[in-house]
Amino acid sequence: MVRIGVIGTKWGLMHVGAFRAAGAEVTALCGQNPDNTRAVAAREGIPLATTDVRELCAAVDAVVVASSDAAHRAHMEMALNAGRPVLCEKPLTRTAEQARALLAHARSATSPFAREKPLPRTAEEARALQVHAGPVAVNFPYRMLPSLRALKAWLSERPVRHLALTLRNGFAVDEGDSAGPLLGASGDWGGMSHVIDAALWLAGAAPVWVQASLSGRPVHTAALHVGLSSGAVLVLTHAACPEPGIHGGWTLLGRGWEAGFSGGYVPLREGWCVSPVRGFEHGTWRDVAPGLEPRPGEREPWAQAHVEGARRFLGLLRGEPRDGLATLDDGATVQEVLAAAMVSEETGRRVHLESRSGA
Repeated sequence: MVRIGVIGTKWGLMHVGAFRAAGAEVTALCGQNPDNTRAVAAREGIPLATTDVRELCAAVDAVVVASSDAAHRAHMEMALNAGRPVLCEKPLTRTAEQARALLAHARSATSPFAREKPLPRTAEEARALQVHAGPVAVNFPYRMLPSLRALKAWLSERPVRHLALTLRNGFAVDEGDSAGPLLGASGDWGGMSHVIDAALWLAGAAPVWVQASLSGRPVHTAALHVGLSSGAVLVLTHAACPEPGIHGGWTLLGRGWEAGFSGGYVPLREGWCVSPVRGFEHGTWRDVAPGLEPRPGEREPWAQAHVEGARRFLGLLRGEPRDGLATLDDGATVQEVLAAAMVSEETGRRVHLESRSGA
């Protein structure tokens, strides 16, 4: 049985349950505070509790990085240096610069997953290269929700021209609009990396330009237009709101068709709820996928999405296909979109992602 080590004593507990449900052993837990880490490990029945990432890596077969956003790069590099496969919680890193450095590290000659090809000189080359750095993945659970997977399959023969999303997020912190940095402790303004990745994944094309308007310092509300290599345009709005939970409405449009659904975290229902996905084509609406909601005796949908991600990661270790599991490149692309949005806000112009890549 595969031995999993989890870095992070908060959201990391979601991964503890997910990997156990997926058939792995969770044998090590790493946290910042020794007493708290020991207490959490004892409560969860995890044999090894440590504050040393290297000790954790030496005791397991694969690592889950679910620490703070700012620590993701360092913890992933330690795991890669130890030769361990890694699943990293979103966002991949706190900044695009850290994401680029992590990709370079994964490709380096000293990495256990070194590649023969040189570093790409442009974003276009990076997308073409599709570096996977061996068994390494980024956790984006939207990709694992059955409703969205069914929609992704339905879209396979229907090119997306526009995708419009409005997401109200009660977990995004509104700290005001005074002067200050655009980026706070969160690497994705409280959760926008989820929706950027899901939108890119559904549309099936790479981002080439971003134009944005950002509110809050640090940012708590963002409006992004993202142009894709296919010619499609994403219109994404992520807004901090006082109502608890997450509330989103999605609309996808193509030539002669449209599809849509709503969904998010509903505290009163104690979990994630997604409406039925419906598609309009040839003059009529039909169901593309059933909805999701918490049900007695069943695993909560968001927790089940983590189980599905864990199963696919374990499959990746056995040489099976990714089946939707996000690559390091996918995670880095999201950080590039966020970085371009901040440049767009500061300059008041559209930012082309290719122009932001260095050698």
